[in-house]
Amino acid sequence: MALEANSSVLQIVGYSNSGKTTLIEKVINQCTKELGWNVATIKHHGHQGDPLFSVNSKDSDRHLKAGARLTAVEGGER
Repeated sequence: MALEANSSVLQIVGYSNSGKTTLIEKVINQCTKELGWNVATIKHHGHQGDPLFSVNSKDSDRHLKAGARLTAVEGGER
């Protein structure tokens, strides 16, 4: 998936348990199913430990189930 000149970036931030992932699921669903866009997400891992084995990886799974074609987790110097 190449980044095209007309690609957009949307950043969603908020406190823990404020509904960010639920909102992102809705945005992904609308963008993919109704607009036909290809969506990729990057989840910031802001806690100690390996982001690949984090409880927060469940958010990435939710992104994929909502229709994201690609998802990644960054943090912990990874």
